[in-house]
Amino acid sequence: MTLMQMKYVVTTAQAGTISKAAKRHYISQPSLTAAIRELEQELGITIFDRSNKGVSLTPEGEVFFGYAVQGKTVKTNGL
Repeated sequence: MTLMQMKYVVTTAQAGTISKAAKRHYISQPSLTAAIRELEQELGITIFDRSNKGVSLTPEGEVFFGYAVQGKTVKTNGL
C-alpha cells in the first residue's frame, strides 16, 4: 500500500466517481482504477461498490477510508 493509493481512495470517495477523481489527480481513469483494484487485492477487501452512476464505499471501504483520512492528515501535518 502506498500513500498515493490512500489519496486515490479518499479523493474517489469524496468525488463520487472514478473519472472525477482521476481528473483531480491528473491521471487517466484506467490508471486510477488499476491502482484502487491493486490496493483492494492487496488488502483482500472491496473498497468501493461500482455502478454506472459512480462509486460508494462498502462497509470495509468505510473503515479503510477512516484510516486513510487519518494517515493523510498525519502525513500532511508532518507527524
